[in-house]
Amino acid sequence: YAVADLIAIGAVLGAASCGGPVIPYRAGRIDASEAGPATVPEPQQDLQSHIASFQRQGFNQSEMIALVACGHTLGGVRSADFPTIVDESLGVDVADFDSTVNVFDPTV
Repeated sequence: YAVADLIAIGAVLGAASCGGPVIPYRAGRIDASEAGPATVPEPQQDLQSHIASFQRQGFNQSEMIALVACGHTLGGVRSADFPTIVDESLGVDVADFDSTVNVFDPTV
């Protein structure tokens, strides 16, 4: 199995353990051997750049907001990109926004 399979099964089991939906799983992913193209919008880019980037991938603005909000809720933000949000005095360089980490819900 690939490391990508481990990440995927972790997401499937994580969602299930929090009462989330049953997500079908199939193994067989292939790990990347190098970084892909730099297509992820950067925090310093303007809003129109973000909208255009997501539109090129077939997403509308509502879907873009949902994906970005969920991604940052699950993964957080880094102090290098968001120094006014991350409190480095707490000894961390990432802030997450999930206030209910043991429950699968839309609460931030």
